[in-house]
Amino acid sequence: MPTTLEHRIVPAFLHSHPARQASNRCSWTAQRWLLLAALAGVVLPHSIAAATTKQVRRVLILNEAGTSYPAISIINQGIQTALQNSPYQLEFYSEYLDTLLFPDPETQQEFREFYVHKYQNRKPDVIITVGPSPLNFMQEVHQSTFPGIPVVFCLPNGVAPGAPALNPAFTGVENDTAPAETLDVALRLQPGTKHVFVVGGVSHYDQLGLASVKKQLSPFTDRADIVYITDLAMPDLLERLRHLPDHTVVLLTSIGQDAAGIRFKSSDSGPMIAAAANAPVFSLFDIYLNHGEVGGYLSSVNEEGRVVGEMAQRILAGKHPQDIRRVGGVTTYMFDWRALKRWGLHEKNLPPGSIVLNRQATMWESYRWYIIGAVALITVEALLILGMLWQRSKQRKLETELVITHDRLRSAMQAGKSVGWEWDTNTGANRWFGDLQTMFGMGSNSYSGHAEDFRRTIYPEDRKLVQQAVADAKRDRKPYTAEFRVVRMDGAVRWVSARGEFHYANNGDPARMLGIAVDITDSKLVDEALKKSEERLRLALRAGRMYAYEWDASADVIERSAEFGDIVGTDQPRQTSSRQLVTQVHPDDLELLASEFSRLTPENPTSHLQYRLLRHDGGVLWLERRARAIFDENGKLHRILGVVGDISDRKHAEDKLYESEERFRLVANKAPVMIWMAGLDKLCTYFNQPWLDFTGRSIEAEIGNGWAEMVHAEDFQRCLEIYQGSFDRRENFQMEYRLRRHDGEYRWVLDTGVPRFHSNGSFSGYIGSCTDVTDRKRAEEALATVGRRLIEAHEEERTRIGRELHDDINQRLALLAVELDQWKQDGPSIPHFVDRFRHAQQRISEIATDVQALSHRLHSSKLDYLGLAAAARSFCRELSEKANVGIAFSQTELPSALPKEVSLCLFRVMQEALQNAVKHSGVQTFDVHLRGTRESIELTVRDHGRGFEEADALSCRGLGLISMRERLQIVNGELKVKSKPGAGTTIFARVPLKAREYRAMAS
Repeated sequence: MPTTLEHRIVPAFLHSHPARQASNRCSWTAQRWLLLAALAGVVLPHSIAAATTKQVRRVLILNEAGTSYPAISIINQGIQTALQNSPYQLEFYSEYLDTLLFPDPETQQEFREFYVHKYQNRKPDVIITVGPSPLNFMQEVHQSTFPGIPVVFCLPNGVAPGAPALNPAFTGVENDTAPAETLDVALRLQPGTKHVFVVGGVSHYDQLGLASVKKQLSPFTDRADIVYITDLAMPDLLERLRHLPDHTVVLLTSIGQDAAGIRFKSSDSGPMIAAAANAPVFSLFDIYLNHGEVGGYLSSVNEEGRVVGEMAQRILAGKHPQDIRRVGGVTTYMFDWRALKRWGLHEKNLPPGSIVLNRQATMWESYRWYIIGAVALITVEALLILGMLWQRSKQRKLETELVITHDRLRSAMQAGKSVGWEWDTNTGANRWFGDLQTMFGMGSNSYSGHAEDFRRTIYPEDRKLVQQAVADAKRDRKPYTAEFRVVRMDGAVRWVSARGEFHYANNGDPARMLGIAVDITDSKLVDEALKKSEERLRLALRAGRMYAYEWDASADVIERSAEFGDIVGTDQPRQTSSRQLVTQVHPDDLELLASEFSRLTPENPTSHLQYRLLRHDGGVLWLERRARAIFDENGKLHRILGVVGDISDRKHAEDKLYESEERFRLVANKAPVMIWMAGLDKLCTYFNQPWLDFTGRSIEAEIGNGWAEMVHAEDFQRCLEIYQGSFDRRENFQMEYRLRRHDGEYRWVLDTGVPRFHSNGSFSGYIGSCTDVTDRKRAEEALATVGRRLIEAHEEERTRIGRELHDDINQRLALLAVELDQWKQDGPSIPHFVDRFRHAQQRISEIATDVQALSHRLHSSKLDYLGLAAAARSFCRELSEKANVGIAFSQTELPSALPKEVSLCLFRVMQEALQNAVKHSGVQTFDVHLRGTRESIELTVRDHGRGFEEADALSCRGLGLISMRERLQIVNGELKVKSKPGAGTTIFARVPLKAREYRAMAS
């Protein structure tokens, strides 16, 4: 079994002297407290930091096409390779506009709207666009949908990244092709070229790329005849390429789709083009190589992906996009050796630094090591022969041995990145041998010069140090040692550790120094990195109010970092034992610590818990400990490493939050209204006690979407639309619906909701309240019934009066006019009498006309027999003639048959609105429009007169707005008034065709 602290303490306690053992058998309490003290002391503030959970960062990659296209897969692979060492936990989201498969604008717009909605509430931390269409998409929606989110682009394919519309949040690779450089090298490789055939496709991506190619090739029009072949089907294109004229080169751009509508990938079109063309084919991307193409100044797709991935890495690390310089292009000269040989193109004409693929090895390259071995064997045999000859002389034999020894030493020096030296102190001659390339940047493995030459290679700030070390060694006759920096021939700085000894002449003066210098740059870099890492760890511990510790189980010694004093008090020593610290643990947490320690095993070595520590000043600290136990190969506890953090502030905040929540619940449960709360997912998380009493259900049944089960089926969809729409817009809302009470009766409630926000401004959900308004609804319905009856009685009386005026009074006036006309003809022809008779006859006719108009206003017979449209048009014409104003009447899709109450209501509203407008607007022109839809009839009366304040509309009874609203309420209609002083007035009335009477109670 694994050895723990319990196994180490208990045997010594129980198996001591027999007399003491007997006295301790009845002292279990003392044993128990001693054990707990020992265990708690060991684990007190000591823990190891468990693997820190990485922060999550989201990366959205928006691609031009799907992964079936090789370039997309390669770029995405390059991006993810560059990000694989990110310190964050990355969530990759890959989306595809698929412009090659779905090029029509409507489909593309649907894709864009889908992606905008999809990531509306799940914002990425960085967006990478691959292709021109994603870049254009981001330019359009960045400010509205993804404000502040950095965008890294690649494969822009002719899109102008430098345009003013591209804001500072964008960076990336500005140019993905170099057709001008490719054509220039093609003309150099094949002098005398007269024709250049540029081959491309007809897809949107192809056309964008072709536009960029044409722009960049415009300077070459005077050097060759450039022909663009982009409107042929693939069979016709291949046939055309088989019969190209002499002195021709082909430039392949991209063929995503041919003129026949057939789609192609680079792995499909490249081999067919290269095989069919009777001239060398040059390309723009490295993915077209290895199919027979020659190559050119190619854009490396994988490298472009890696570059944008590194840019995204820098942005995730805190860099701003405007601080990351955009890359002009990721291109290099790359050629296929087999294609060069096929077309007779000379490799010597390639630009310097060109990469040549698929080169076939020469005789020397294939058999180099065999030749070297043979030469080496011959050389060795020759050396043996010479050695045998040199044996004739002892001096030559010693020289040979010295040379071999020197060579071995030089080989050892080179293998260990070391350099040996010999310095003649009299002449200053200095000879170096070994790995001079690593240390000094020299191509040879030996060097002879002067001591002053070596001094110039020493880093200027270290020259005095080296000079003093040499002087001390010479004075004290001790070995010379020094660590210093040297400057290589290429300017690089290397760290060197040197050690040497002086050899003295017979007169005691130093004659020469022999020594060795070792390159220690790598170890120096490691040391510096470790120092920086330790410093960052200390800063992190200090910032997080944490300290690290190590407990040695065998010695019972606890070592704590310097941050310990900042947390528990500077008067306490950093080194102590477990027994000395046990008294500081809060008594209520001793058993917790003991239980946590006892479960540590090699299979379960980690520990994480929270406990309290008693300070010397009487205060209490809450500590959080993360630890890992280290066991030896026998399962015995060796040591514990850990980190302890001060969480007192967090605990106090949690206590205050708990108290605040308790106070809120107490107040909410005593409130006379029903209160609810919802989280970010729109699901309800809380209901107060009045709600639960009203529904008669438990909190478990109500939370989430459970409350919706109590909403009346006819009201549910409307409530859901209001709730979700307001939630998405973060707006206040009010809605009325029927909610089932615990006794089964549906009651009308008024539900009001408002959004909640954290102190930092972030959205946290909604809170709302419900009030039972059933009695109010019943009162409103009763009031509406009374109003309806009054208006109906009013209309009946107006109809009766209108008919009497029209059928009785108006007819009698007409008869009187006829009689007067007859009297005028039969009576005496006295001029004065005739004039007065004519004047009376005219007055009677005017009265008859006014009576007829009044009867029409009181009751329109056209409304009964011809319908709303005819009656409205007639009224507008009559009012226009009477008031001498212009009224433009129009109608749209008005049904031929309407319910009588709807027609009468809208006709009266129009009458009232027009009469008010003529009387108060101060203008002479008005617009009246009737419009029918499948669900409703709409009336609009508009003028451009003096207008009024909407807030004063209802208080001004002369405008008749209250009468209009009451009439519309009878048919479940609505009235809207839009007016401003000096900006005119618009009266809008809407009546539903399928009106539904809402009852206060539901069956």
